[in-house]
Amino acid sequence: MKKIALLLTTALFVSISVCQSQTAKQCIAQETEKCAGNYYAYPSPQKAQTPPPSGYTPFYLSHYGRHGSRYLINSVDVVEARDVLERAENEGKLTSVGKKVMQQLDVVAKAMDERDGELTPLGHQQHKEIAQRMCKNYPEIFGNSTTAIDARSTQVHRCILSMGTFCQELKVNNPSISITNNASQRDMYYMCKEEHNVHKRTDAEVAWQKAYEAFCDENSHPERLMGVLFKDKNYLPEKKAGKLSRQIFNVACDLQDMPGIDFSLFTLFNEQELYDYWQSQNAYWYGTAGLCTIQSGKECERAANLLRNILDSAEDAINNAKTPTATLRFGHDSGILPLLVLMNVANANVRVGDLHEIQNVWADFKLIPMAANLQLVFYRKGDNSKDVLVKALLNEEETTLPIKAYSGPYYRWSDVQDYYEDLLSHIRGVEGNKDKKINSTH
Repeated sequence: MKKIALLLTTALFVSISVCQSQTAKQCIAQETEKCAGNYYAYPSPQKAQTPPPSGYTPFYLSHYGRHGSRYLINSVDVVEARDVLERAENEGKLTSVGKKVMQQLDVVAKAMDERDGELTPLGHQQHKEIAQRMCKNYPEIFGNSTTAIDARSTQVHRCILSMGTFCQELKVNNPSISITNNASQRDMYYMCKEEHNVHKRTDAEVAWQKAYEAFCDENSHPERLMGVLFKDKNYLPEKKAGKLSRQIFNVACDLQDMPGIDFSLFTLFNEQELYDYWQSQNAYWYGTAGLCTIQSGKECERAANLLRNILDSAEDAINNAKTPTATLRFGHDSGILPLLVLMNVANANVRVGDLHEIQNVWADFKLIPMAANLQLVFYRKGDNSKDVLVKALLNEEETTLPIKAYSGPYYRWSDVQDYYEDLLSHIRGVEGNKDKKINSTH
């Protein structure tokens, strides 16, 4: 059984390429939309999948997926930025570009009216297409008339709709498939566990916040944009200029998720400004995952119950399911990110101390775009064999687990299970399957 400390040590300071052989800066220069980070619209997979070893066929798929593209979580940035420009226009201070941006923000505000945080039409389309590819790639599971699927969602509207669209497409592909849907508070302890306890901030939390705020200030350069928007580049004081610039960037990030918007606000920024804003946003998510070495590194443990559910559901499918099956879970970036870090999928657990080094080893747009998903596909020889392999896909691309592979992207399930059971044994308060506990009393 592998030791957690040893494997985490091997991950420490590992330098990986976030876009194959490209740096993050090159990735963003090539595709500007990636600077949106967690607002990056889901990219379709590009690589062909590796065939399984001879004799192995898929029989079970375990999945956790983020909701699809959504509107900004609230319209504050849109409204406040528009209001600042409107006041400047009334004072005769806006340039022609500033007037155009004011009009564009008004279009966005109207499109978002009473839709804060809701799934956009693109979000529906993303989940429809992911389901289509799942059916195409694994007909042994999703084309089988006896397949039973357990689909669950958090209680948030955009996640429920993502689940509904996904499952509807599975039904279109195979009307005989059996699907059970749930969106219950009962499942929230593992679907997307949040910490609500009020506690005194630790020294590590204070140190991280201080370092992060300084990093954001370093990456904020609103001066040029102010000269583009206003006739007097000093129209706004420094802090308000920085806030307005960031708000416009935030709105720009979400436009790719809103079909029907036929303009971009990214054109207001130069390449370095976009990259610097992305660096700050990327550092935010890195800090949320607790990966900076000045932090405890335990923030990802809030996904422990989810990992427990994944292990238990897989064992149930292996030992008890008489036909192909799948477990589908629909949640949030705050659900899948700690899971990827806890499981060290695609080396997501790599830790550094210098915020300037994060972009060399870790990129949010690779991990948590809109509709981000982790799929674990299980294969075996024969109908009842315990000789099980598993393959992990991050956003439908074959990826790595922190375990020695059996062949290519395929791992022996027994090795995977041993590693993660050992990992969970070091985490306090992990809860097992509540439904299984209830059923065992009958």
